[in-house]
Amino acid sequence: MLNGLLLIDKPRNISSNHSLKIIKKKLSIKKAGIVGILDPLATGMLPIVLGEATKLAQYVESYEKEYLVLCKLGSTSTTGDEEGVIEEFLSNPSSTLSETSIASTLKSFIGKQEQIPPMFSALKVNGIKLYTLARKGISIERKPRIITISNIELISYDNYELVIKVVCSKGTYIRTLVEQIGNSLNVGAYTKNLRRLRVGEFKEQNMINLDDISSNIDHNSKYFININNIVKGLESFRLDVDDEAKIRLGQSIHKKSDSNNCQVIMEDYEKNIIGIGFIKNNYIKPKRLLNFKE
Repeated sequence: MLNGLLLIDKPRNISSNHSLKIIKKKLSIKKAGIVGILDPLATGMLPIVLGEATKLAQYVESYEKEYLVLCKLGSTSTTGDEEGVIEEFLSNPSSTLSETSIASTLKSFIGKQEQIPPMFSALKVNGIKLYTLARKGISIERKPRIITISNIELISYDNYELVIKVVCSKGTYIRTLVEQIGNSLNVGAYTKNLRRLRVGEFKEQNMINLDDISSNIDHNSKYFININNIVKGLESFRLDVDDEAKIRLGQSIHKKSDSNNCQVIMEDYEKNIIGIGFIKNNYIKPKRLLNFKE
């Protein structure tokens, strides 16, 4: 059983779920999941957790993301991308645009803010995916969510096509961000091309093409990320045999620490991650346990 992470370079015009099915078939595995779905038109990094690593999906999902985005200015789309009905923006003074004015507008979007998820998204409301309703012409109220745009870099602008690089928090809808940028510029905009470059510390060189996935992939593959290297940014505690036994029985153990009221990584004496715990007042309580040994 493979327990770890694969970073797929998802091609255009294929869904994230179909990519997962291909991987499960090629690797002959049943337990696997997607972390951060990409739209069919989007390409780039699609994290796939395998085996016991599925229990750590939420930690991968929490990492910041980096995208390269091609925005089409001067028009709008009913879906926010090329799949929708494209219409020229009614008020379209595109001739007044300059790289200076665009850069200034982009800078205004940096920071923490509210964003309303688009109707054409996989977000579920009352168990129904929003895009299912949107395709029926139904629009419902969506609650805004707090997101953070850490950086937006202007890469190029030419003939109404704007290329930007965006670093953002989880839950950010790039299509919505592009529409907001277009509205601020008073020219309209939609996403023409989107590529995810990075998830947390995992970069493009860690990605593997779907065509290169084979049953030969194992723990020694350069594309396979060991389960011990998935969770980043949490304090880790190494447990002796007795403490590990108590943790696996659901008991709390005493560990002196400056950390308090936060999640921590629990490791066995061989430095293998055995799960995630919660530390409070120098006691670690098991929160999520992994049932495997490398």
